[in-house]
Amino acid sequence: MGAGAVVALQPSNFAAIAFAHGFVIMAFAYAFGNESNTYLNPALSVGIVIAGEGRIGAAVPVIIAQFAGGIAGGLTLAALYGTSAPHHLGMTTVEPSLTSLAGGLVLEGIGTFFLMTIVLNTALRGVAGRFAPFAIGMTVAFCIMSFGPVTGAAINPARTLGPAVGMGRFTEALPYMAAQFAGAVAAALVYRLVFAKALGDEAVEGGVDKPAF
Repeated sequence: MGAGAVVALQPSNFAAIAFAHGFVIMAFAYAFGNESNTYLNPALSVGIVIAGEGRIGAAVPVIIAQFAGGIAGGLTLAALYGTSAPHHLGMTTVEPSLTSLAGGLVLEGIGTFFLMTIVLNTALRGVAGRFAPFAIGMTVAFCIMSFGPVTGAAINPARTLGPAVGMGRFTEALPYMAAQFAGAVAAALVYRLVFAKALGDEAVEGGVDKPAF
């Protein structure tokens, strides 16, 4: 849905593109959050394990499914529009007139850090209640509005890889994914450092009995 919006809309219409990403994430989180948590993002899945909120054995098949979904989406767009489609099937790359590759990777890492922080605190700690999907979806939308013109603001390795596979172009895909994983891991470590004692106390009292995976 997100990459498809990039193909269909004018590149200057970043508000609509941002909300296409944010609202579809929010909708699926409300629809399927009880069954799968609906992270839709391998970096978030890794971060949840690092944060101590999930088990790696259960996260691995989820991560595989997330990457498979991203690749299937990219190939579907390629089949529908062809590799000559506008805006490279929504592929995310750094705009060299605005920043360097290193600068773009920093932005992707920071954006993923923010998203991971919001997921951990609204969904996992439960401070936002039923508004957690809204907070998560709007974080994605705001990141796209903030630096989408610079990097595409994928902040999701599956979102990065899917259009790259559809286009058959991987020049910046691996650095993007590395930056996104790094941002999620950093946020998870901060979360674990800040909330470790509180979470431990809750576990002793029986308050923590259901990991994310």
